[in-house]
Order: sequence, then structure tokens, then C-alpha cells
Amino acid sequence: MASEEDIDESNQLLVVIVDVNPNQLMFARKQGSFGQMMNSILTFMNSHLMLHATNRVALVAAHSTGCSYLYPDPDQSSEILRQQDGQHEAFYQFETVVRRRLKTVINMDLHSTASESLMAGGLAMALTYINRVITSLGPADKVTPRLLAISSTGDSAAQYINYMNTFFTAQKLNIPVDCCMLHQDSGLLQQGCDITGGVYLKVDYIERLLEYLIWMILPSVPVRKMLGAPPPIRVDYRAACFCHRQLVDIGYVCSVCLSIFCKFNPVCTTCHAVFQAPKIMAIKKKKDSAKKSAST
Repeated sequence: MASEEDIDESNQLLVVIVDVNPNQLMFARKQGSFGQMMNSILTFMNSHLMLHATNRVALVAAHSTGCSYLYPDPDQSSEILRQQDGQHEAFYQFETVVRRRLKTVINMDLHSTASESLMAGGLAMALTYINRVITSLGPADKVTPRLLAISSTGDSAAQYINYMNTFFTAQKLNIPVDCCMLHQDSGLLQQGCDITGGVYLKVDYIERLLEYLIWMILPSVPVRKMLGAPPPIRVDYRAACFCHRQLVDIGYVCSVCLSIFCKFNPVCTTCHAVFQAPKIMAIKKKKDSAKKSAST
């Protein structure tokens, strides 16, 4: 366990990826849940900024038509906003930019009926932003990054490859990925948290979101080891097949590109490698042909 002298709470970079697709069932079933979710996220990120003067934040929105930066503003990064209600200028700047950008992003999805959001793309964009921040710093500067994904759309087997690429990239870069799912679970994000050493949470009530974020996600990774956190739940490591995008327990794996299929396919649809039929299938075909010839 790390001692208090070994824990450095400065230069923490927190990048949050939030699912803002308006077609989610949670937003449709409970009026005002989207506003509650965003208020909790903004308060949580402001709390992160209050922990140390050198802490940084970034917010990425994942929606059905793409992924967009909510903060920092890619169009007006140099604009300085003056607070009007006595709020701290840094917090006012952050909230004003996020809410203005959020309106633009939501208007992009007004005519979309897709219920699935590009969360894997948001994670990839967050990793790109972290890499840009790290490379822009001098050799003496140091930043400790981490990711947080917040969604309520559940699993997305169609993005399985993209998810795995981002998880293993984050693991290689030693970036923990935390996840907070609202009302339902996600096996893929659960795997990503386990691979990268992050925290996976399922929040059943949107009113408790901020409480979970402050208690379980706000502390840095060394501090979490000192907290009395609940034991980790069992991780579902089933893979999604490349043919039907369904989670499978047993399947066929391409020996060339490691693509997974729920049924035997003589030609891999990913790398176009050609395979021979399994011996069991060949024997079964011979028996079937023998039965047909005997019956005739």
C-alpha cells in the first residue's frame, strides 16, 4: 500500500466521455434525467479541479452521429468568460463552455433515431487528447491521466473491435479507465475497467450519481487502495462474434487475424483467409451422404 508521501495529487488530467444520445431509454422514461446527469457530471469535474490548482479536465460527448469535444472548446479555446454571479471564474468558464457546446451537439442528433452511441470513438478521441497534452509538455513536466465513461445504452457488440483497441492502448499507456453505467450493465466496458485497473459502477438511481462519482471515482488510483471499496464483481469476458455481433461462449477463431465467429465459415470475412472444414463436419457430411445413398 502506498504511503502518504508517495501519493501525488497534482497534475491530474481527468477526461470524461459522456453518452448524450437523446434516444436513450433512460431519458425517455424519466423526465429531467438528462439535466440531472449533466449537473452531476459538471459538479464532479469541478470537484476534481478543486483538489489541486494544477488539475485539468476535458469532456467528450458521444452521440449517434459522432463524437465531439464539449471542453475545451475547439473553436474558441482562447476566449475568457467573466463570471456574473460570484462563481469562481474557472468553474464559470468550464460550465458555460460545456452548456453552449452541448446545445450544438444535441442539435446534430435531433433527426437521428439511432439508440446506439459511439462510445468507443469517444474513448479513442480521449486517448488522442491525452497524448496531445503529454507531448505538448516539457521534459520536466508530468501529468497523470485517467478516463471515465458514463453511459446508459448498455453493450454495443458492433463496436467490439474498437473497444478492445482502446482498452489495450490505455493499458499500454498505463491509463486507468473507469466506467459508470446508468440503469443497466455493459460487459464490454466492464472488461475495459478490469483490463486497465479502473473502477466499474452501476448506478440504478440517477439521483445518486454524484454521490457515487465523488466517493468511488474522484480519488486517484493510489488513494482508492486505502478506501473501503466493495469487492469487484465478476467480469464477463465473453467475446462478440464478428458475423452477428453477439456475445458467444464457444466459437471459431481465425488463426490469421484472430477474428471470432459463432459458426464455421470457410472464408474469414475479415482477412479473407481460406480454411478447411473441421473433421467433425466432414465426417457428418459423409454419414449424411451414405444415408441418402442407402435410402435410394
